[in-house]
Amino acid sequence: MIILQTLRWSNCFSYGSNNELNLEGTTVTQIIGTNGMGKSSIPLIVEEVLYNKNSKGIKKADIPNRYINDGYSIYLSFIKNNNEYEIEVKRKSTLKVKLLKNGEDISSHTASNTYKTLQNILGLDFKTFSQLVYQNTNASLQFLTATDSNRKKFLIDLLHLEKYVELFEIFKEAHRKTYLEKTKLSGELDVCKKWLSTNKLTDTNILPMQNLEIDTSENEELLRSLTIELQNISEKNQKISKNNEYKKLVEQIDINELQKSTAKHTEFGNMLSEKGSLESTIKNAEKTVTKIESLGQHCPMCEQQISFKFKQTMLETEQIKIATAREKINELRKAIDSIRGENAEYKRVRDAIKDWEELYRCIQHNLPNSLMDKDSLVKRRERVQEELQTAKRRVEEISRENERRTRHNTRILVIQDQTNDFEEQVQQLNIKLNNIKEKESSLELLKKSFSTNGLLAYKIESLVKELEDLTNTYLSELSDGRFTLSFVTSNDKLNVEITDNINKVEITALSSGELARVNTATLIAIRRLMSSISKSKINILFLDEVINVLDDTGREKLVEVLTDEKELNTYIVSHGWTHPLLSKIEIVKENNVSKLEW
Repeated sequence: MIILQTLRWSNCFSYGSNNELNLEGTTVTQIIGTNGMGKSSIPLIVEEVLYNKNSKGIKKADIPNRYINDGYSIYLSFIKNNNEYEIEVKRKSTLKVKLLKNGEDISSHTASNTYKTLQNILGLDFKTFSQLVYQNTNASLQFLTATDSNRKKFLIDLLHLEKYVELFEIFKEAHRKTYLEKTKLSGELDVCKKWLSTNKLTDTNILPMQNLEIDTSENEELLRSLTIELQNISEKNQKISKNNEYKKLVEQIDINELQKSTAKHTEFGNMLSEKGSLESTIKNAEKTVTKIESLGQHCPMCEQQISFKFKQTMLETEQIKIATAREKINELRKAIDSIRGENAEYKRVRDAIKDWEELYRCIQHNLPNSLMDKDSLVKRRERVQEELQTAKRRVEEISRENERRTRHNTRILVIQDQTNDFEEQVQQLNIKLNNIKEKESSLELLKKSFSTNGLLAYKIESLVKELEDLTNTYLSELSDGRFTLSFVTSNDKLNVEITDNINKVEITALSSGELARVNTATLIAIRRLMSSISKSKINILFLDEVINVLDDTGREKLVEVLTDEKELNTYIVSHGWTHPLLSKIEIVKENNVSKLEW
């Protein structure tokens, strides 16, 4: 059983700091206050500290008291299986979660992993916890209004029958794998049978090999000899042809005339330097002339008057420099052109003599001028080659035939060997297939047994009968015997039928007060059933505004029923109605900050 003990919180929703509530103090406690005081926030705070979420879907940014704006903190202690647990949550810019077990820190490195550990300890998911712990007129117990399939799933999760579902999934997966294995074996068996059918031998005779021994060595030796002779003739004729070409080229060059040439090579670099210097002189003189011509009557530096005669003398001096330099440049150009022409002639004569000397060295004077005749050798070699080709074709024909016979013989031997292997495989596959079919049949039986229509259905049906009796016991007290509730199980669904004085009525047709009585009776019955069969029994129940839709008689009946539940600590949230025999906590607000008062 889970016993929630002490809840402390600061700055959550409309509350200020240092609020504390003993959750196991009294059997039934009223929480009283006007709208906006924060009565309904207490179960949400419990949800936040245990699951890091709340059933109203309020965002984390809206949980801290907006008038304090200093984050929030929640502390809760509880007992389960004789172990004491403490969970503390602090949130400002980041979330810090600390979980203790018997005083030892068992928190994980991250808040999310710590909450996973906490949920495993509680044994309840958030949705189930919220439906069991918190009920109001807007979000009543969804167990009664859920779809038939989800209602059955709710009971499976609530009563911890998921082991049956897990076993069903295990057997379902094993059955799937077995089916795949059977399909694979069937495919392999079909392949083997098809191979045996396709490769059935009609001819098993082994063919002998033909003789490949054809002697061509004499003709091959003769061909080599003739080829060498022809190669020598060809090489010799090539040399003669090349030698004759050299002779013709030598005759085309008149070496005597070249040797008479008096051309010589002369350097003219100093002339080029002198020409460049003269061109620079002309350029400088032209700049000076330009400057003199641009001068006015006064010096731009000292502003004294310049003599016209002096300017004219300077101009004439520079112009004489230019004329003299240009005349000298023309003389140098003629001299340079003459030297270049003589140098070109010198190079031509030198290159021609060099070519003649190279060609003359290449001439072999011992070679004849006429080519040698090779027709007779060529014809003889062609006859020998034809004889060798005929012999080669015959060898290839015999070789191809022998290859065909080899393939034929090899195929027979291989198929005979593989046929034995495939026949043995067929025998083994048939044995495996029979075994896997038996296994598949057994797993199919187990799968059906643990499906929602098998043992699980039987288990739920027996538990549902007990739940139905408990619900009707409470419902009879709350409605003076007017309403009864029955569960009808069919396949994987759980249907709910409600009767009002023997007349069947849809749950959606009930008034708010009637629905509150049915919900409360069912909720208490589920919790009572959990206390006998489930490890997830919990001591807390919040009924938010439920009494507002009940008449005075209904309220009295509800208090009587809840007072008799000694292991249940119920908190009834209301506006103004109070019961004289119940413990009371009043929520008051000062300066936008709520607090508890006893």
